[in-house]
Amino acid sequence: MNTVTNNTGIPLALAVWVMHDEYDYINEPNYISVTQLMKPIRQIILPKRVPPELLATDVEDYVASALGKSIHDSVEKAWLKGYKRNLAKLGYPPTLIDRVLVNPTDAVLAATPDGIPVYLEQRVTKNVDGHKVGGKYDLIAEGIIHDIKSTTAYTWLYGGRDEDYIMQGSIYRWLNQDKVTEDFIRIVFVFTDWQKASAKQNPNYPQKRLEQKELPLWSIEKTEQWIRAKLAQLEKYKDAEDQHIPECTDEELWKSDPKYKYYSDPTKVSGKSTKNFDDAVEARKYMANEKGGKGVIITVPGEVKRCEYCNAAPICKQRERFLIK
Repeated sequence: MNTVTNNTGIPLALAVWVMHDEYDYINEPNYISVTQLMKPIRQIILPKRVPPELLATDVEDYVASALGKSIHDSVEKAWLKGYKRNLAKLGYPPTLIDRVLVNPTDAVLAATPDGIPVYLEQRVTKNVDGHKVGGKYDLIAEGIIHDIKSTTAYTWLYGGRDEDYIMQGSIYRWLNQDKVTEDFIRIVFVFTDWQKASAKQNPNYPQKRLEQKELPLWSIEKTEQWIRAKLAQLEKYKDAEDQHIPECTDEELWKSDPKYKYYSDPTKVSGKSTKNFDDAVEARKYMANEKGGKGVIITVPGEVKRCEYCNAAPICKQRERFLIK
């Protein structure tokens, strides 16, 4: 077991909580989880080659994950142990509450024709092309996949992860075709940085601390085609050298757009820029109209964000080019 440092001085009472993990990881040679399958091909293959001495981590690295797991665990506990009481508090009549069945077996469901099944945190696996693909969904109710995300308001504002949510939901539907009857996923957000003042000032800002959005899923056929193609890619490159494994795309790297900084004095580009632009053409137009175009435009490449969270980072040659520390 590798020792986890606590260089940021997180209090022991919370450090123990942060490090606690009861997740039922599957350790089988041909098993691959939904979340793993969704990663770029390099992020799946290369981490297995990282020497143990380069895998040093700090308690701080686990805080976000601990918060997310705590929310998921609390939601599951509320449904398993208190759903009748809580539904009554919300005004639902006893006749409806009695029909709700949490994680019912097929026999119980068959014996309750008017039952309303709610499934929580159940792992399902399916064999395909020599692999076992599996995943544990958060919640399925009314035939709808619900996925709980603890995240920032920025994610809601800009929808940068929507394609990932759609992919994840599509694979969960593919795994659970007997339970999922709707062709969309319901993403339930818990915002970790929500501000009431921002909600009042910006109508596009999440108006509540807890929100939801619905996104269309891929067809079952498209999903299976994607899964088979990804598994074939894994087989092809699992033993390949780094330089032969396909590089992560800008989208997979969560790469931001470049910025264009205009300096009216070309001799002072180390200081504050005169004006910043998101578009190169607009920057050039501005320079042409500013003092006869005697300034200079410096292009600042987009930031690569995913490498910071990738376990392959210590040995990835593509990452080295970005000079990410």
